[in-house]
Parts: sequence; C-alpha cells; structure tokens
Amino acid sequence: MPLHTAPCEIGLSRYFSMPLCPHCGDMLLAPEKSQFAGNGRVRHLWSCESCGYEFRTAVEFSDA
Repeated sequence: MPLHTAPCEIGLSRYFSMPLCPHCGDMLLAPEKSQFAGNGRVRHLWSCESCGYEFRTAVEFSDA
C-alpha cells in the first residue's frame, strides 16, 4: 500500500481534536507513530482502520 502525504493546515485547536481520514472521512483517534523533528516540529503517521489509507501530517509549535 503506498504511503501518501496529506497537506495539513493545523492550528492548535485542530491539533487537539480528532482528525478525519482524507480518503473515507472516518474519525481517527491517534497517530500510528509520532516523531519530534526539532525546532518545535512534530511529524505524525496516520493509518485509517476503516479503509487502510495512510498519510503523514506535521505540526509546528511556536514559542509564543
């Protein structure tokens, strides 16, 4: 199964809510894997249990 990268415009309020699968729209509870990438950036790998679609998102936190 190919891994897709989904564009992600995530504000802080969106980060703490549950995202939807971009393929089937099902709600996702937690990422399969998260990785701190430095400079306030966190990468998430998501996998939908309903349709098997996989994608990545990235979140940046500011010092403010």
